[in-house]
Formats: sequence, C-alpha cells, structure tokens
Amino acid sequence: MPQVPHYDVHFIFVEVRHHPLFSAWLKELASDGQLQDVFGEVMALINALEKYGRELEGDESHPVTSTHYDLHALRRTPPTDTTPYAAGPPVLRLLYGYVRHHSGPDTAVLAVGGDKTRLGNDWYPANITQAEVRIDQWCRQHPGYKPVQRGGGPK
Repeated sequence: MPQVPHYDVHFIFVEVRHHPLFSAWLKELASDGQLQDVFGEVMALINALEKYGRELEGDESHPVTSTHYDLHALRRTPPTDTTPYAAGPPVLRLLYGYVRHHSGPDTAVLAVGGDKTRLGNDWYPANITQAEVRIDQWCRQHPGYKPVQRGGGPK
C-alpha cells in the first residue's frame, strides 16, 4: 500500500483545474486497460498537488526554469512516497502552471500530460510552449484569471 508523503506542512488544499485537452489526455490514460496502475499514480500526484500546493516539491514536482510562467512538472518517476512503484516507463510529466484571480488565491491549472520516455529532456521545449498556450487559453475562458509569472506576479 502506498505511503502518504511526509511533508512538514499542513494541508494547503489548492484548487486544481484542468485544461480541456489535459482532461482528454487523462481520460485516454484512464481508458487504457494496461495502464490502470499508471492512471492511479497520476491521480495520486494530482491529489498531492491539491493537498500541498506550492509545498509539493522534490521528486514529485519541480519548477520549469525555461519559461517566464510559474510552471511546474509533476513527475511519475522516479519512485516517491506518492508513486512508490513508478520505477520504469512510462516516464510521465504533467505540466501545470499557477494562475491568479483578482479576488482569490492562486489556482493550479494542469495543461499538458505526456510520456518523455523516448525523447528524454527533449520532450520539454515543445510541451512547455504548449503548456503556456493552454494556460493562456484557460485564462481567456475564465475571466479574472491571469497567469502567474515565475517571479510570483501576475502577467
């Protein structure tokens, strides 16, 4: 049975939203009978993001430094407290960025999910660009939200 991550913080409970194309990717992953365990691990990562927000870091989530947005990547591999059995492919990354509403706290928007097994770190450039585009699209569809810049301010 997977263990609960051991963070020295209280639960944060960040609102996590999905870009529609991320939702489609997640639905496709869920429907693949051979990847049910992987889908469970992805959902565990999303739940950890909801619980810990910006405090989720290390092997579960890392900042993406090659963007001006406050963009991060949830990581299925290597194995962590959240995904203890994720030792091999697929090497999934879930790119998410923070957006801010003028009247409330930051929200995490899951923008892109994908397998970087074949491409390694070459997977990132095109998918980071796609994540930025999708976060902008999501904000246009949700008036009052703006992408958060990497330095912490709104766009």
